[in-house]
Amino acid sequence: MKRYVETPFFPYGTQYYRAPTPLPEEWEEDLREIARCRYTHVQFRPQWRWHERIRGKYCWDDLDRLCDLAHKNGLRVIIKSMLETAPDWVFQELGGLRIGFHHRPIEPISHAAFYVGGWLPCFDNPQVRQAAFEFNRRLAERYKDHPALWFFNAWNEPRSRPLGECHCPHSVASYRRWLAERFGTIEALNDAYGKAWSSFDTVQPPESASDFAEMHLWRQWAEQSVADRVRVSYEGLKAGAPERIVMCHVGASSVVQDPACDTSNDLLNAAQVDFYGCSFPVALHPSGWNDEASPLYQGAWMRRVDPKFWIQEFYPNYAMWCKTPDPAKLHQILLMSLAVGCHGFTFWQYRSERFGEESNGWGMREIDGSPTVRSCVCDTVAETVARLGERLHKTATVRSPVACLYSRGDDLLARIQTLLYDEPGSLDTNVPFRPAESPARRAQINAFTLFRLNGFNADFVTPGDDFSPYKLLHVNAVGSMDEALAGQLCDYAAQGGTLFIEYPFACRESNTWVAKHRPMCGLEKLTGCREGLRQVIASGENTGIRWRDGATADGGGWRVGLMDCRDDEIAAEWADFPGAAVVIHPYGKGLVITSGANFSLGWNGTAEDGSFRAFRRVLQHADLIPGENPACWEMVRSGEGGSFRFIFNVGAAPFTVELEPGETEVYSTRYAPEERRLDHYGSVVLYRES
Repeated sequence: MKRYVETPFFPYGTQYYRAPTPLPEEWEEDLREIARCRYTHVQFRPQWRWHERIRGKYCWDDLDRLCDLAHKNGLRVIIKSMLETAPDWVFQELGGLRIGFHHRPIEPISHAAFYVGGWLPCFDNPQVRQAAFEFNRRLAERYKDHPALWFFNAWNEPRSRPLGECHCPHSVASYRRWLAERFGTIEALNDAYGKAWSSFDTVQPPESASDFAEMHLWRQWAEQSVADRVRVSYEGLKAGAPERIVMCHVGASSVVQDPACDTSNDLLNAAQVDFYGCSFPVALHPSGWNDEASPLYQGAWMRRVDPKFWIQEFYPNYAMWCKTPDPAKLHQILLMSLAVGCHGFTFWQYRSERFGEESNGWGMREIDGSPTVRSCVCDTVAETVARLGERLHKTATVRSPVACLYSRGDDLLARIQTLLYDEPGSLDTNVPFRPAESPARRAQINAFTLFRLNGFNADFVTPGDDFSPYKLLHVNAVGSMDEALAGQLCDYAAQGGTLFIEYPFACRESNTWVAKHRPMCGLEKLTGCREGLRQVIASGENTGIRWRDGATADGGGWRVGLMDCRDDEIAAEWADFPGAAVVIHPYGKGLVITSGANFSLGWNGTAEDGSFRAFRRVLQHADLIPGENPACWEMVRSGEGGSFRFIFNVGAAPFTVELEPGETEVYSTRYAPEERRLDHYGSVVLYRES
């Protein structure tokens, strides 16, 4: 059962200490200033390597003093255990060294996030797991009764990186156990994937992405391995402090991370802890609509993972003497981050950092603690959040009538396919991977933004969720299919929902093989058509789609001829390609719109092109009225007592805000209330009592 932090205020705080900075002589003044600016909490990051340099000998002096100072200043403390910074003895005495592809050791290193070193031991090693468990138990026992302690964070950004995870005997044994638990017998595994292993004991991790199936299995195991680490950390903290709440937060959430090379499954991780959160990597210097929509996109996914999620790292700056963000845009992004439904908020970090790849970066304030234009914005929002207080904390983002289906398996498989081009030949975990965005991921991001430009903040759903609350369900590049999901889609349309399918669709079996008949699982009855000829097209190539009313559009990545459909159900055709481009097929009480063109992928990034207009058509078929101004973005948080309406101007031209009956303005930036005019990068927050 989930446990949450219930408060009469909205949590709004900052990460403060990760050894060795800030320095001890800076602590007292900083914590006093943080409290004066009305931040509610601070986060400290005890690093395993820092506090247990000698096995069994713990030194807590810095954390003791910091907790005491926080309590003195009325600040709540979040303690986040950093187990990835392992002491030397973990590698020397416990054999904690990871092994990469081709049996090459992955030496422990230090980098900015783990500056004191020891990154990263193998947590599949049972001795390492036990030692980590014991460190967390001791940590929790020491601070469980401290009056400043609020709750624990079990893991900072759990993820499997680089691509290879670990090939040591412990990890290989773990992978084999995972396969045995999933398939039962080696014969079942061989039958499912067309393989010829003699036993689970002969299975080895893949050394290449050329076999999609083996890499797909391996990275799914890596997701589970990451979740298991979170569980070990959680159990260690609970062993030392059974009554305390324990969360964890992901780095880049599942819908923005590289699913193959930086693997972390939010749904698996969240199941290991009391509640969940995320870091929030958004563009501080946005270039294009997708950058503008990123806070809403990530927030939509995190609401699906945990409806009371926290933003646990918000970055008010980049690193390495970068260009500071426009204060107006930073202000807007901060308000967007609250609007998307988070129930707590933490900055990374208070002072700018001093070392490594984070040099002079990330902080609200300067290295010496002095204010910046960024901190002025952050402090202003802190004052506002304190004023809105319990009213804001008791609200949640209102459900959308539109949902996008996210399939983790498809996202992973699409990225694995790009590895053949990203890392040709054998893969090497000793060099950084080059992040790449698969066409399917790009289509997913574009689709979310296209709905937003048309006036709707889409929600995310996953296979197995209840689709029925939504009037429109978007299924984009969901290539793999099984009978359970096929049945869900059919039931959704039969009961009156509008289903919008963009190809590829239902073309791969669960073992990654291409299906003989497409769409598989008999879904041609749902779509009213089947897949004919499919052709990959070059970037920028015009696909020549013509709607039957004469309008034109474009698609990207591929074109699929839809065959065996009724002529009166063809909504759009190809100019020079066999088969229909779009088919609109009644099914039960609902409607199924199937597009052999991927409008999302073909979008040119503007609010004028054919893809934008195609989405308007789809919304209208679902009896949803598109918005008139693509740059006017609204989010509503509603709950006990009333509702907040956030309105953002993400475009260049000012526009007039229309107040609804009973609404009053509670906060605004770049807003002229007399004229109700909202300027570029302006925001207004309106409140109405129930």
